[in-house]
Amino acid sequence: MIKFITDGMCGGLARWLRLIGYDTLYFNIQRKIELIRIAEKENRKVLTKDKKLAEKYPEFVIYLEGEDTYSQFREVVKKFNLEIKEVNLFRRCSICNTKLEEIKKEKVKNLVPEYIYKNKEKFAICIKCNKIYWEGDHCKYIRERLKNL
Repeated sequence: MIKFITDGMCGGLARWLRLIGYDTLYFNIQRKIELIRIAEKENRKVLTKDKKLAEKYPEFVIYLEGEDTYSQFREVVKKFNLEIKEVNLFRRCSICNTKLEEIKKEKVKNLVPEYIYKNKEKFAICIKCNKIYWEGDHCKYIRERLKNL
């Protein structure tokens, strides 16, 4: 499966790619050569709005035309023919990119709002940043957006 890096100009794009299961790093750094080093070392594609960077390192860097996050997301899905499968949705932390792990409901009792605890059965946790995830209304919205691609 293809892996990505997004730079500071494409932070929202990183979240969307993570939501559909793609390993996507995000770096908001001035020294873009660091992105190239990581891309080369980890076999990743850099996604950016930096045209000069893309021209200088065409084997690693993809210039994105889209002005907004969703346009960039559509562009990447089309360019790389990314598969959007239900089984891959919501499997990575949207904040830090770590793969999520299921966690027993009892273990999140005091970590999520009481209403959520009472009304949801499945939970996942990011073992790196400790964020707890569950299937919320936003998941329905995300699925609708994905259908319209």
